[in-house]
Amino acid sequence: MLSKLSQEAHRVSYPTVLDSLIRKCAVKLALDSLPDAFVVDGGTPNAFTFGSEEKACLVVYSSLLESANEMEQMAVLGHELGHIKSGHMLYHTLAEVLGRGASLSASLFGLNILSIPIQLALLSWHRESEVTADRASLLVVNDVDVVTALLKNLALSPNPVGEQNVVGEPGMLESASELFRTHPILSRRIKLVKEFAESNEFLRAEKKIELQQTVLRGLLPFCRYCGTKKSSEALFCPTCRKAQV
Repeated sequence: MLSKLSQEAHRVSYPTVLDSLIRKCAVKLALDSLPDAFVVDGGTPNAFTFGSEEKACLVVYSSLLESANEMEQMAVLGHELGHIKSGHMLYHTLAEVLGRGASLSASLFGLNILSIPIQLALLSWHRESEVTADRASLLVVNDVDVVTALLKNLALSPNPVGEQNVVGEPGMLESASELFRTHPILSRRIKLVKEFAESNEFLRAEKKIELQQTVLRGLLPFCRYCGTKKSSEALFCPTCRKAQV
């Protein structure tokens, strides 16, 4: 996949608008390193990640950049970088292959063909990993309405693994079919992200991000109020005398 992307996609370079958004999201989520990022022309307005913990790749479809505003783009990027932050790459990629209906053999992942119970367990893990990534998306944009609206919009688009999205309240058949899906049913995803937005866990995470952002602003080589150059160690601006942290 990486070889194909290198030939057919556009590598995201520094400095560009998309690179800046990726870096902004990565700082909020405290990533250890940035993934290799690519833009693929066309497609549905979405993005995905693949690879390993040592070599993660982020792919963004150009239709997302054309149709979504900055906050919506950051919500999508935050979701995908959340997978990287949480160490989802190996099993996430494996489950995505399962979602496409491919058989897995020893030559592909060093495993025997997976039994149905193992496949179901892997798909269950993948669905829960999507819930975690939705939480990362919320931490990045800090706006539950943006995240829930985005999930609804994406549900109306063709799923990257060919799944039929359930937009309304699921019936018994749709709920049962979730066992064979890589993504949770939409109503469950929205319910869980709203619950997280109202939790003490979210408030604690937001406070940590705010503290981190304050410290980073204080280390800038210029005053964040008047723009005067200063040393990165200076906690007060030499001109306007305002505190930097």
